[in-house]
Amino acid sequence: LLGVLWNWCLYGALAVQLYVYSYNFPDDMKFLKLLVYGVFIIETLQTALSGADVYYWFASGYGNLNHLASPYAMPFDIPIIGAVVSLSVQFFFVYRIWVLSGKKSWLICLIICLVSLN
Repeated sequence: LLGVLWNWCLYGALAVQLYVYSYNFPDDMKFLKLLVYGVFIIETLQTALSGADVYYWFASGYGNLNHLASPYAMPFDIPIIGAVVSLSVQFFFVYRIWVLSGKKSWLICLIICLVSLN
């Protein structure tokens, strides 16, 4: 329960960061805007699913210990959505390393991509 509450707090910080980004960088590249808004939408989905988990466990299943034992949506929202967000952000960092190195460190970028996929 505390982890989900902390997730909602961090989601609020993410929403503020999205507002600041869209206000300060309106002329960014299209793919970068797509990445930022895509990560925000995926995080919104993950936050909503974790809220549904908490509702299922503690509100609709109040007093029923079988509700606490069933994972409900957690097998999807935690590992799969977390992996998608993590992979997209790590690939963006690889892209930034590649650009900042003058497009010379392709081997390091390839190694990071392969490690990220693992």
